[in-house]
Amino acid sequence: MSTSKLVRKIDKSPKSEKKKLIIVPKTMIEPQCATFRLTDEDHTLGNALRWTLMKNSEVDFASYSIPHPSETATNIRVQTSEKSTAVEAMLKGLDDLSNICRHVIHSVQVELAKGEFEYEEESIM
Repeated sequence: MSTSKLVRKIDKSPKSEKKKLIIVPKTMIEPQCATFRLTDEDHTLGNALRWTLMKNSEVDFASYSIPHPSETATNIRVQTSEKSTAVEAMLKGLDDLSNICRHVIHSVQVELAKGEFEYEEESIM
């Protein structure tokens, strides 16, 4: 898959908008290695996505970094085995993380619907 096709596949936003996920230029020397940049994200998504990527047996290495504290971007480096590409691993990692979040939301909603909890109002002193 060419890099231009990848960007179109990952980012379906209009051209005028800032892209949410890109491959950092010149970091994809071979299909198994790439650095992706997530805009407007921080440690919360970076660490969760790194963890999800590392759960994939095809991923040899995954890390994230915040280039600078004043930037709202997260870089994620992915290296895979010969059986997969960095792009495939990233897409799978994003899907897996999305599924985990959906499961957590559903589980919380089920428990709240049961109504088996106590509610205490905070006292103001």
